[in-house]
Amino acid sequence: MWLWVLIVVVALYILSWISKPINYICKTLLYAMVFFIIAIAHLVYCPFFPRNRDNTYVLAPLFYWLSYFATGIWVETEGTEHLESYDGGYILSSNHQSALDTMCIARIWPHRAIIMMKKSLMYVPFFGWAAYLSGHEFIERKSGGSNSVRDHMAQINERIKTEKLRVVVFPEGTRNRESDKMLPFKKGGFHMAQQSQSPIVPVCISNVRNIYSRRNWIFSRGTLKVRVLEPISTVGLTVDDVTALTERVQTLMQENIDDLNKSL
Repeated sequence: MWLWVLIVVVALYILSWISKPINYICKTLLYAMVFFIIAIAHLVYCPFFPRNRDNTYVLAPLFYWLSYFATGIWVETEGTEHLESYDGGYILSSNHQSALDTMCIARIWPHRAIIMMKKSLMYVPFFGWAAYLSGHEFIERKSGGSNSVRDHMAQINERIKTEKLRVVVFPEGTRNRESDKMLPFKKGGFHMAQQSQSPIVPVCISNVRNIYSRRNWIFSRGTLKVRVLEPISTVGLTVDDVTALTERVQTLMQENIDDLNKSL
């Protein structure tokens, strides 16, 4: 099987040089194959350490380097020392533009980090199984499950404090493909930070549209920049402070994203 995988990879790589649309299709398929390969790697590795919060930390470098070879996109980082400058749990808040965000976050993936996903993803073959075994959390978003959602969130908040868990959130809530300005932030992650009294670590990813655009069939080689900002304390904040906290973090992240874009 792996011989055929290799043959397909080489064929897609050669075809990617023919034209821009074919390049886009081939690179997209190659990147999708990376997700499949890394899911298989999780399914092989994680049963030895089921639901361990550091499973993704171990395999994230493999995902990044496979993604780099598949796409030709290099991720430059700065401020990564802030990921471990605070020993406890925190909320990692990142902007969200495209599937390339995954390789950017993988480049800086911290210890004891998980992502919260909608529950339906748990049943996606390979991907959902791998995510479950890696210790990521699945949240039911239906309104009828609001009580169970609150209970689940309370459990995660407790784990942030007792297990020093780091939770990765994308407060825009959906991919922002077209604008240089971030979408309005949703407050869920900031409520978690306030309730657990844990800091927020903002992560800023530069604009991807100069090297990746689904609308314009662009998927070229290039560089993305990721900047990790200093942790923002929530100690002493109450629920009444969440709105101001959300706006403060969004403003700070937007300023840094604009600065990163200038240097591209």
